[in-house]
Amino acid sequence: MSDTTHSFEQHFLSLIARGSGLLPAEIRSLISRLIEATVNQHSCIHLADESNETLSSIMEHKAFGGPNDKTPFVIRDDRLYLRRFYRFEVEVASMIAKRNEPISVPDSIVLKQKLDEHFGSESGNRQKLAALLAISRKLAIVTGGPGTGKTSTVVKMLDILLEESPDIDIRLAAPTGKAAMRLGDSIRDWATDRSLDLEVQTLHRLLGMRRDGRTWRHGPRNPVDADLLIVDEASMIDLPMMHRLLSAIPEDSRLILLGDPNQLPSVDTGNVLADLCAGDSSFSLEFSNFAHPFVGEMPTTETTHRLTDAVCTLERSYRFDENSAIGKLALGIQSASIKLDDSDTSVSWHSEAAPSKLLANWQNYLAALESGTVNADILNEAFEKTRILCSRRGGDSGVTELNLAIEQLLESRGLKGPGETFYTGRPVLVTRNDYNLGLFNGDIGICTPLANDEFVVRFPGKSEGILASRLPDHETCFAMTVHKAQGSEFDHVMLVLGSESSEEASSLMTRELVYTAITRARKNISVYAKESTWQKALSRRSTRVSGMTHFLGIENPPGDDATSSDPGQRNLF
Repeated sequence: MSDTTHSFEQHFLSLIARGSGLLPAEIRSLISRLIEATVNQHSCIHLADESNETLSSIMEHKAFGGPNDKTPFVIRDDRLYLRRFYRFEVEVASMIAKRNEPISVPDSIVLKQKLDEHFGSESGNRQKLAALLAISRKLAIVTGGPGTGKTSTVVKMLDILLEESPDIDIRLAAPTGKAAMRLGDSIRDWATDRSLDLEVQTLHRLLGMRRDGRTWRHGPRNPVDADLLIVDEASMIDLPMMHRLLSAIPEDSRLILLGDPNQLPSVDTGNVLADLCAGDSSFSLEFSNFAHPFVGEMPTTETTHRLTDAVCTLERSYRFDENSAIGKLALGIQSASIKLDDSDTSVSWHSEAAPSKLLANWQNYLAALESGTVNADILNEAFEKTRILCSRRGGDSGVTELNLAIEQLLESRGLKGPGETFYTGRPVLVTRNDYNLGLFNGDIGICTPLANDEFVVRFPGKSEGILASRLPDHETCFAMTVHKAQGSEFDHVMLVLGSESSEEASSLMTRELVYTAITRARKNISVYAKESTWQKALSRRSTRVSGMTHFLGIENPPGDDATSSDPGQRNLF
């Protein structure tokens, strides 16, 4: 536990004791465990293994109560929450489940013709099924790995909807600026051909976060104007943001979430998309009977939950064919069945990450620097094709160490002056939002010189550069964490898994982290790791303790820690 977390914990315990009375040692220990869990992005902890003495102390202490009590801690179904996160989980489950209902569709004969025109007439087409889901229901969650056609499916679905309702108010959003830019790029030609002015916004912009960073323009009393909202990269949405998003959408609007639940969980609390997709992927008999004339046979189930018929998973990758090494690697990672292999040049394996070899993969970028160009567009295009992705920021082969090493190599080649912070071509990653400048955490720009020896950083999509001296918190980003790379893609990804020097370092290296990194690559992936480190990473899962699946009626979802407990345990409240 960090010093900051420990200090917060002690202050928090003092506040609880002041308001609720003395805290016995076993209760202090339990609260400490809950605080540590929330710091690690869990929304609750399980009580199944607690002693009867501890449970009795909880029941008697006025700081703990049930869902309807006004206590700081909530106990529900053998899980302990801070009340804030309990409320978020219950309300997110309720709001999203209420949307899971059918809506009227265009004439069925015409709809079938349109679906066949866009997706073909063969039976079992999952993209067609996903489009039908989005057309016929208020909620559609379309999931799938890289290149499975999530965006193209939605675009075809929009064509069908726009023919029926040309004035439909469509809004598009993504969690980060980079993800929003990627979605915008992928639909630009389609939108231009149809004379549609569709802007893709970050969720913060869509919901109207004000400059104080704490208040929002849109919410339950002032919802977002939208008949249809499409949100990409939904795996990046944490529990508080999902709560805010669902609270700000009109009740009669449609919502489509796109994402890959096998990626890393969100940076902050929860693993919402994975929880929403944790149920049986089959469909109800009612929906199957409705959909059969359009798409043919589909898996059905008689066991339903609150999100039955809302989720459709796309399985076929159109980016990687069945013989693609990257495609095989991404699929194999999910079952931890991949071993180091030299069979395809698009995937390469290295035991050590020498900075000089990493830098050599930016050939076009280095050539542009050596030519003396100061054109930010040229430099940015060359730089953005390649990226080093690390499992962690600090330590051996972490982000900080590799960025420093690469800048030292640039100095040795005369491409950066000794001790210079800003230099031509420096890639800059913004790490703190600045609403006045319109810059957000995750934005990446390229540094170029001005005539007066100052430097300006130019960001894609912005007509004017930002003076380097005005930038909010930022860092060099030849190397960045896998988390920071979510929502981005690169031609060549260099994945660096450093040594397992500590328990914390080891815990960061998981199957989800490796999968997320691999699926950022369009053409080539280079893995820098010892085989033992690689295998351990594949065997370790990113898990977040939550009660969301239970609130959605999804029983015993994969990875649910509670499934190993005694099914006959009592509900404390």
